[in-house]
Amino acid sequence: MKFSEKWLREWVDPPVSTEELAHQLTMAGLEVDAIEPVAGEFRKVVVGEVLAVEPHPDADKLRVCQVKVGEDKLLTIVCGAANARAGLKAPVALVGAVLPGDFRIKKSKLRGVPSHGMLCSEKELGLADQAEGLMELPDDAPVGQDMRDYLELDDVSIELGLTPNRGDCLSIAGVARETGVLNRLSVAGPDIPPVDPAIDATLEVVLDATRDCPRYVGRIIQGIDPSARTPLWMQEKLRHSGIRSLGPVVDVTNYVLLELGQPMHAFDLATLDGGLRVRHARAGETLSLLDGQTIELLPGSLVIADAARPVALAGIMGGRDT
Repeated sequence: MKFSEKWLREWVDPPVSTEELAHQLTMAGLEVDAIEPVAGEFRKVVVGEVLAVEPHPDADKLRVCQVKVGEDKLLTIVCGAANARAGLKAPVALVGAVLPGDFRIKKSKLRGVPSHGMLCSEKELGLADQAEGLMELPDDAPVGQDMRDYLELDDVSIELGLTPNRGDCLSIAGVARETGVLNRLSVAGPDIPPVDPAIDATLEVVLDATRDCPRYVGRIIQGIDPSARTPLWMQEKLRHSGIRSLGPVVDVTNYVLLELGQPMHAFDLATLDGGLRVRHARAGETLSLLDGQTIELLPGSLVIADAARPVALAGIMGGRDT
């Protein structure tokens, strides 16, 4: 179980340091295996807005960008990223900035054009192992704000080595309850109002294996925009907790699992044959999983199935085709 300390403190905020919190949890039987910063060390990196982009006069793959980094503060920055464009908001390392790996930003000339800073990718800030182009920030990102403050990067990831009897702490909510007891503090989770249905569509759910799964519920959600992006705040909370963003639908299910401990899985309704049935696998059945494996199911394994075949290995992994 890996989680963001800042996220935990949204639920309960004991007056102790990170190290003291880790000691408390370990002494309570929730052994802390690791404490790691959520980002590489860097400074003097701010939110910037690209106002104009022109081709470099002497290099086909470079562009000359006019970048706003504060009120009435405009910088000329030479950049080779393919996604550099007018209107883009991205991290800007100012002259004097120090990036992970002790990489220092200085005034320079690139093929004869002065460059006063650097537009950055997630990789250059130590936020990802790989990156394709500049990090794209939301349109409402405040120009000039320090990136460490904007992304709340002064945070650590805490990893617990939980024993099988402490499944109650496989979530922020569970660890918060334990932390509250240890510090005699009340726990204040998010106020989540009920969501009233906006459509009448339903999907039949049948429980055949009630002893192994006494409850399984579903809801149809329509009108999802396939081009939508997960909000950056959610991407960052997941990343701080060791989970890579995979798109809005999967990210929401992972977020709920991590915060509340409720396992969820999203199916593509168009790929299902009829409703869903929770049952045991039958002899000879196979399932192609999301990770690319095709496995032969052991009779008695708990599966989620439609009318034709298993579509998920219950509580473990979904099927590739649904």
